[in-house]
Amino acid sequence: MPTKTALLRKYRRPLVVAVHLTLVIVVYWVAFLLRYDFRVSTLPAGLILKSLLLLLAARVLAMGLFHLFQGLWRYVSVKDIWQIIKASSLGSLVFVPTAWAVFGPGQIPVSIFFMDWAGNILALGGVRIAGLLARETLGLGRPRAEGGKHLLIIGAGDAGAVLCREAQEHPERGYLPIGFIDDAPWKADASVHGVPVLGSREALARIVTERHVETIFIAIPSATREQMRGMVEACRATGLPFTTLPAIPSILDGRVGIDMLRKVDITDLLGRAPVELDRKGIGAYLLGKRILVTGAAGSIGGELARQIAAFRPELLVLVDRAENPLFFFEDEFHRTFPGQPFVAEVRDVCDLPGIGQLLEAHRPHLVFHAAAHKHVPLMERTPAEAVRNNVLGTHNLARASQRYGVEKLVLISTDKAVKPTSVMGATKRIAEMLLQAMDQQGSTRLVAVRFGNVLGSNASVVPIFQEQIARGGPVTVTHPDARRYFMTIPEAAQLVLQAGAIGSGGEIFVLDMGQPVRILDLARELISLAGLVPEKDVKIVFTGLRPGEKLTEELALEGEDLLPTSHPKLRVVRESPPADDMEERIVQLIARLPQLSPEGVKEEIRHLVPEYTLAAQASVWDG
Repeated sequence: MPTKTALLRKYRRPLVVAVHLTLVIVVYWVAFLLRYDFRVSTLPAGLILKSLLLLLAARVLAMGLFHLFQGLWRYVSVKDIWQIIKASSLGSLVFVPTAWAVFGPGQIPVSIFFMDWAGNILALGGVRIAGLLARETLGLGRPRAEGGKHLLIIGAGDAGAVLCREAQEHPERGYLPIGFIDDAPWKADASVHGVPVLGSREALARIVTERHVETIFIAIPSATREQMRGMVEACRATGLPFTTLPAIPSILDGRVGIDMLRKVDITDLLGRAPVELDRKGIGAYLLGKRILVTGAAGSIGGELARQIAAFRPELLVLVDRAENPLFFFEDEFHRTFPGQPFVAEVRDVCDLPGIGQLLEAHRPHLVFHAAAHKHVPLMERTPAEAVRNNVLGTHNLARASQRYGVEKLVLISTDKAVKPTSVMGATKRIAEMLLQAMDQQGSTRLVAVRFGNVLGSNASVVPIFQEQIARGGPVTVTHPDARRYFMTIPEAAQLVLQAGAIGSGGEIFVLDMGQPVRILDLARELISLAGLVPEKDVKIVFTGLRPGEKLTEELALEGEDLLPTSHPKLRVVRESPPADDMEERIVQLIARLPQLSPEGVKEEIRHLVPEYTLAAQASVWDG
C-alpha cells in the first residue's frame, strides 16, 4: 500500500495546479463582489462564468511559463515573489484584450481587471508565505527525520538554505539539520527553515560537542582560498566527516543540492575567487558558431568543450588523436549536453591533409588548439617528437585555418615558454612566435594564451602525488623550494574563452595566476586531505630537479611588458614582432628533423629561441 509521502509525491503537481486555479477563481469572484458592493443579486453571473474560462486559460499559460506549478510551499524568496508578479502581469495582459474582443469594451469594468491583477499577486504570494509559516512554526508538512545524522551546515546563505531544505524534505538521505555556522554578525541568532544559526567558525568545536554533531556540510561555493583553508582546518580539528559543494566555476547551471556534495580536494584549497566573465561578449563570440577543439579528450580541451557548449554553438567538432579517451569523452558529452550538435573526429594535427579535410568538411568559425605534448621529462628524451607535435601541428592548423576561412585560432600555451629550460617549453615558445609571424598573412586572427599548471589535469603532479599516497608513500618532491603557478581547470578554460573573445590577432595573453604555490606545501595538503599526517604516516622524499625543470616559472620574458586588458585577470604581452623570416626558419627546422640527433634538435631550437637554456641532467638535492 502506498505511503502518505509517496501519494503526496505522486499527486503533488495536480494538487498544486488545483490550488492555483481555485485561488484564481476566488480572486475573480471577490473582485466582482467588491465592485458591486457585495450585492450578489446584481452580479452579472453569466458574464462572470464565461469570462472566467478566458481568465483561467490566460492564468494557466502565464503560470506555466514562469514555473509557478513547480512547488507551492517552497522556500519563499524575492525571486519567487517576482515570478508571481510577472506571471500575474502576463496573464492580465493576455486576458484584458481578449475579454474586450470577445465581450466588447466596457462590459467588464476596468476596476475588475486591476483588482484581479493585484488580488492574484496577493493570493499566490500569501498562500506560499502562509505555508512557509505553518511549516516553520507548527512543523506542518515537514518530514520527520529524527533518525538522521545530526548535521551542521557551514554557511547560512542561499546554498546552505537549499541543502537544509533538501535534508528536511528527504529524510531517507539520513540527515537531520540541527544548526548553521556563519561568521556574519547579522546572522547571529537567526534561523533558516527553522534551523538556528548557532555561532561563528570560532565556536565550531564547542558546538560540535554540545549539539552532538555527526557530520558537517561546507556550503559556501564562493569561498576564497583563504576562507576554504580555514574552514577545512577547523573541520579537520573536529575529527568528523565533512563534505563541500564545488566552487562556483564548476557549477555550470548554478544549481546546488546534496547530490553535488563531495569530499574536499586540493582544488578547493588552491582555488581562488570565481572568475567574473563578460558573458555577453563571450556569448556574442560563440553563439551560433561552428567551433573546433583539438586535444578535446584531454583535460583542458575537454573543459573548453564543456564551457563552450553552455553558449549554444551551432556545432562543436571534438578532435583528438587518442581514440579511447575520445570515445569515452564522446559518450560523456552526449549525456551531459543532449541537445548540443557535435561530432567527434580522430585526427592528428601533424597530418596536414587530414586536418585540411576536416576543416573543409565542417568550416569552423573558431578553433581552440589544446592538443600538445606537455610532459617535460619525456620531451627531453624525444625532442623531435616535441617539435613535430607542438610546432608542426600548430603550423598545420594555422595554415588550414587560413585556407578555409577560420575567423580566429586560439593556441593554448604555457608559462614554461618563458625563458624555457625544457624542450616542451621551447617548442611552445616557437609555436607562439609562429602564430605572431603568420597573423598578418590572411584574415584569420591568431592568438596565444599562456598559463601555468592546471590542478587535476592529465599532466598535473596532483594525481601522481595521490597515487603515491594511496600506496603508502613516499611522496616524491623534486626540491623543497620548487614553486609553480596553479589554477583550476574550469577557471583556465573560462579565461581562455575570455581571451579568445577580446583577442584581435597577434597577441599573447597571460592569465593572472595569483601567487606561485610551493610543491612541498601541495604535497603536505594532499597527505592531510587523505586523513594522514605528513612525515608520520607518509614520508616526503626530495629527488632533485629533473631534466628541463626549473625551481620557479615566470610569466614574461625580460623586455616584455604585461599590459592590462578589458578583463582584470587577463594581461597581454607587448614585445617586438618576430623576424620576417621566422616562419621560413621554423619550416626548415621541421624539414630537417629526420636527420637530426636529439642534441642536434635542441641546438636548432636554441637558434630559434635564444633565451632557451639547454637543460642539465637531473640535479639531486643534497640539503
